[in-house]
Amino acid sequence: MSLLERGRTRVTVHTVVMADDGYGDHRPAPGPSSAYWAWVAPVGDAAGWRAPVGAQVGWSPPVRRKVVLPPNVVIDKWSALEFADDGDPGTRWAVVDAPRAHHGASDRMRFVTVIVEGGGQSGGDPS
Repeated sequence: MSLLERGRTRVTVHTVVMADDGYGDHRPAPGPSSAYWAWVAPVGDAAGWRAPVGAQVGWSPPVRRKVVLPPNVVIDKWSALEFADDGDPGTRWAVVDAPRAHHGASDRMRFVTVIVEGGGQSGGDPS
């Protein structure tokens, strides 16, 4: 078993499916959810670890985390993740970048990473 398959944080991935809206088009709707063990790490802004520009004028910068998931995870850029962070149980996080699949030298080194943002700031429970 790979170290990547033994994460320390229990993460629930809430997927989104497109459903008929009744007017001949589609709308996003909650899809199936699955739980995984994952590694969660804080990340800085796009320019590095310095304070974001918004923080210089008093805006609260968004909280971002990088989540390392097993290779068999079902996730897309519209998904939401739920995991405990800094003592807050069951905090909902929004995926802000398309998931990236990483292929290592062997099957044991394959994993998926995703950047999430929010930690309770992403609009609450969509269901």
